[in-house]
Amino acid sequence: MIENDTDIVSDIKKMLGVEESVSEFDIDIESKINSAFFTLYQLGVGLNDPIIIDSTTMWSEFDTTVPKEIIREYLYLKVKTVFDPPSSSFVMEAEKDRISELEFRINIYVDNGGGITNG
Repeated sequence: MIENDTDIVSDIKKMLGVEESVSEFDIDIESKINSAFFTLYQLGVGLNDPIIIDSTTMWSEFDTTVPKEIIREYLYLKVKTVFDPPSSSFVMEAEKDRISELEFRINIYVDNGGGITNG
């Protein structure tokens, strides 16, 4: 379960296997997270305006009814595929398939009245 007082960048860095004390990649990771959040916004997830995160943005600042564990997995996979892509084309294809599945499921969730706070 995601703790609301956890910052988003540190959480995704941990999932990527990047030590929290290593900050050389923070701008790359933050930009990829922001890009993924914008995609989520376009799917109808989140606030009235797209969330723009930095290293201090906490999970509690992202308001949605979509389970945050799903959002977390989505962010991780979106960032991983561009920040640290797998060397195997089979693994890459599996990750892309999972991203597509999550987008599909999030879209259905929003279309059924859940998750949407924008629009």
